[in-house]
Amino acid sequence: MYGNLVGFGIVTWILVVLLAWVAPAIVGYIIGKKKGKAGVGLILGLFLSWIGVVIVAVLNDDVKRDQEHQESMAAVMGGAKEIVKVKCSKCGALV
Repeated sequence: MYGNLVGFGIVTWILVVLLAWVAPAIVGYIIGKKKGKAGVGLILGLFLSWIGVVIVAVLNDDVKRDQEHQESMAAVMGGAKEIVKVKCSKCGALV
């Protein structure tokens, strides 16, 4: 009686749910992780399904941008590997 939901079996419904809801969340997470935005990929995949995956795929790559920023800072600093913070003598803030 309850095993046949509107002409489809329960296995068919489980596959539909996996393809329509869970799979985009996982794919969005994987693509987002490569771009430094794993959480954004997961959320967009969950709420917007495959459209969210497409949005994550076209987002800017934060990992690449951060690496380029570090390389440019190293060139400006004369090859320094880290930025040194100095305490201000007047206000005590790190500069």
